[in-house]
Amino acid sequence: MTWWRRAFPLELAEESHFSRREFARFLAVVSAGFTAGIGYLWLRKKPLEGASDPEPDHHETPVALGLATDLQPGQSRLFKFRDAQDACILLRTPKGELKAYRQTCTHLGCAVRFRDERLECPCHEGFFEVDRGLPIQGPPTRPLAGIALEVRADGSLWAVSELPKPTDLGRRASTCPREARSEVPS
Repeated sequence: MTWWRRAFPLELAEESHFSRREFARFLAVVSAGFTAGIGYLWLRKKPLEGASDPEPDHHETPVALGLATDLQPGQSRLFKFRDAQDACILLRTPKGELKAYRQTCTHLGCAVRFRDERLECPCHEGFFEVDRGLPIQGPPTRPLAGIALEVRADGSLWAVSELPKPTDLGRRASTCPREARSEVPS
């Protein structure tokens, strides 16, 4: 008989083969393993939200994005900023403003997309506003990383650097849009 069948018997009569002390020892070993794993991640101090923060003396190379007039209001396009893994999204808001954000959701790193005048994370129904990248619904609690854009004299559009993250998180929606739709106005 294998050790795990003796340790975790299916029959109630065989339960005496595994004492409380052995079970507590097993839990202590598993807990120590989890603690060691969390300690390893803490020592690495690598963010789990997607793209890592740039070093203080790191200078981004501007990336050409085409002409500023290429995107119509309500359209978006993907581009790479720092390297081939740094996916970003360029969009023109319905008001006509150009915005760019990292395409990585701050909840679990899924790819966000521009849809219905907001940025959407399809993995867990998270939504971000397009003006500043602040979360407005779902599990994300941190804003998207913004990319600074520059329109040059010849009309070309360039991604030039990363923007500082906004700090006004008080605008997070208190109700789910589904709940708001079901409410009857008075």
